[in-house]
Amino acid sequence: MRRYFRRMSYFSTLVWPIVLALGIAFLAVTHPQWPRSWCIAAFLATLILLPGVLLALKLTSTPLTQERVTFLWGRAPGIIVVRRESGEEDRFYHQEIFTSFAEGKIKQGDTISLHLLDKDIVRWEKL
Repeated sequence: MRRYFRRMSYFSTLVWPIVLALGIAFLAVTHPQWPRSWCIAAFLATLILLPGVLLALKLTSTPLTQERVTFLWGRAPGIIVVRRESGEEDRFYHQEIFTSFAEGKIKQGDTISLHLLDKDIVRWEKL
């Protein structure tokens, strides 16, 4: 289950609730004997609650990793280039780190710690 939600895209966390809500609306129209208030409540719950539940399941199944990297340089607007401990260079978009580089708080060759959620920087600190 965890593996499924890790592979699930952020786009599908929005598409599935919309498809289900349209299915509920179709069933409500084709079955007029069903209580309207229940159909409306199910429709709204599908559109409001289900995306939040799916997004929470996706975020909790994605592991948070911590890496020590060497800062190489920054490119405008907000692109930073780092070298991992394995020697591989990687690019990330993070405006706060780029601003620190532009202000001179971080220099080329400094070691920083990145907390990554998938490929996004959640938190960072200079070591």
